Amino acid sequence: MNKEYSSSQDNASCPGATETVPDATSDNAAEEQIRWPEDLSVSQQAQTAFLEMARTLQLSVQQAQQLVDLEARLSRENAQEQSRRQQEQVRQWGEQLQQFYGPQWEEAISLAVRAADTFGGPELRALLEETGLGNHPVIVRTFNEIGKRISEDFSAGGSESSGTDKTFAEALYGTMKKGE
Repeated sequence: MNKEYSSSQDNASCPGATETVPDATSDNAAEEQIRWPEDLSVSQQAQTAFLEMARTLQLSVQQAQQLVDLEARLSRENAQEQSRRQQEQVRQWGEQLQQFYGPQWEEAISLAVRAADTFGGPELRALLEETGLGNHPVIVRTFNEIGKRISEDFSAGGSESSGTDKTFAEALYGTMKKGE
């Protein structure tokens, strides 16, 4: 039986009785009574599904609020744990890069950053930093190799070398002589 707010007479006959979550057609709908966490995003669909279940289970508004509060706390803790794990992963990637490049680590990173800036610009740089993927060994090695390849096409003065007559395939794979 789905109860709306019980009258004081109903409560008198049931010691400890409390108001149950009203249905959506009630003048004092539960949406106005349940305090959803402001710092967490809860879709209208999720709120509606929760309220329907609370009514089915005949939960009081207080019991429903306790469940909402518990879910909010667990969601925050989960988000903190995910953030901690991501930070740990980024740290491990940084250590792997230092081991991979050894003493040339700073030079390799610098070259990778220049290549990423050249081809991706500030948007790519922001994305790599925001996601932590800027420390991922595959990303760094890829941009490092790109940096090496594009720096080979420029002379020390910064002007383009004779590579302007190269085909796309030659620029990508280099020139190969017959029999190689």
